[in-house]
Amino acid sequence: MNRFSMWFSGLLRGRYGVDNLNRFLLIASVVLIVLDWIVPGRILYLLAVFALIYVYCRMFSRNINARYRENQKFLEFTGKFRNRTAGGFTARKDKTHKILHCPGCGEKLRVPKGAGKISINCPHCGTSFIKKV
Repeated sequence: MNRFSMWFSGLLRGRYGVDNLNRFLLIASVVLIVLDWIVPGRILYLLAVFALIYVYCRMFSRNINARYRENQKFLEFTGKFRNRTAGGFTARKDKTHKILHCPGCGEKLRVPKGAGKISINCPHCGTSFIKKV
């Protein structure tokens, strides 16, 4: 058993693994397989098989940068559908505050709206800047 686990860990070393796009494709292929049981024809089954082959090709790929870019494009595309809080409700906009980015570290800072021209000190990097809100 130890020999098999060493071989398997060596096989997976340097591979991309599972990400959000792979999870979505796996779930979609399972749904397609279940729909194939209901709907006559083999097209749904073939689509599910091709999706599974693509998932495994991505999972065992050594080209990590290309797989990362694919996942980022998928996340950008699905971002408008995923803007939800943990409870499943859409996050509401804060009407009394504005989000600014620190020019020093890029961290998000929440400042009150309508305060005019204010001096802001970033608590993360200590950079001071003046902004009109």
